[in-house]
Amino acid sequence: MFRYLTLIALASLTACTHSVSRFYPEIIPQKSEAVFPVRSDAKNEMNIVYLGSGNLVLERDGEAIITDPFFSNQKLLKLLGKVKSNPSLYNTWKTNFEYFLSPSVVQAGFVSHTHYDHVMDLPLLIESHYFKNMDIVYGNNYLPKIMQNFKEEEVRLTALTKEHVYDPTTTDQQYEWISVTPSIRVLPILSDHAPHTKKKLYMDKPLEEQYFDEHLIYSNSKTKAFKWSTGETYSFLVDFMGTDTLRVFLQTSASQHPFGFPPSEELNKKGVDLAIVCYASAPNVDDYPNQLVEFIQPDKLMFVHWEDFFRTPKSFHDQRLVRSTNPKKVRKRIDRLGKPNDYFIMPMPGTRIKVKY
Repeated sequence: MFRYLTLIALASLTACTHSVSRFYPEIIPQKSEAVFPVRSDAKNEMNIVYLGSGNLVLERDGEAIITDPFFSNQKLLKLLGKVKSNPSLYNTWKTNFEYFLSPSVVQAGFVSHTHYDHVMDLPLLIESHYFKNMDIVYGNNYLPKIMQNFKEEEVRLTALTKEHVYDPTTTDQQYEWISVTPSIRVLPILSDHAPHTKKKLYMDKPLEEQYFDEHLIYSNSKTKAFKWSTGETYSFLVDFMGTDTLRVFLQTSASQHPFGFPPSEELNKKGVDLAIVCYASAPNVDDYPNQLVEFIQPDKLMFVHWEDFFRTPKSFHDQRLVRSTNPKKVRKRIDRLGKPNDYFIMPMPGTRIKVKY
């Protein structure tokens, strides 16, 4: 534990945040609504509401999925003690969400991994019955164990099984898409989590199941941040099906090849219209996101989990880049892709992106 505390102490003293507009002014929408065409002959539309970190809502025609529910930004030094959901920030989050969509549209949730900044606020959403039509949340096998005290809240917390997860490290594997609705299907892809430093991933020890049984009793219970272990990490391929299917690739933690890469056979059947990838920890993965983008060849690219989630912004525009990231290095990689500015988008939390396709 000493090394963890040392890391946090050093980070609090030495890490600095950077102005996002200094490095990415041309790809950040300045308003809370943005139009993002992924095809030149676009005739259809779907909505993505970006709420911060890995938390997104993807919606079309009144049906949606939500990913990585988290809104309770914690000050860095809080990680020395305990973390908990923040009711005030929950109200802000609901206001941002409901400005664009009704809670009734969300049908299912998907959690990429079980670090606190990807799932800590799920108990509050479950306990308050905020999403009345969301009856299932998928995640790794730690998810139902962490939230065992919330099993009676009418939302199934379901561990993904091998039959549903595509493993890019094996060959000739059979996998099965998850049908959320007749119009939405999701393929989980085995991924990994980028290290927090060049060589070290923290919060990766085996889960202490008993700890959460005894300490995460209510949605406002305090827990130790380092108890939220990563567990298996996933990327997702999401199809909004119809006569003109929209395909979205979603990855909320940078990964090292081949982890997190979707099946070639699926890409041969239907290309990716929009790839949503993680900015945080990108410098700690070799050639990320370039290698992933070159493999997927998406029509457009969106960056998320880029803002400093160790602070609470004072306004919509009061955002800084996540600390311990080398923005110059990442910018050089992005420029090396050789794409025009309109190929990218990097929305502020609280933005609705109207994806035209």
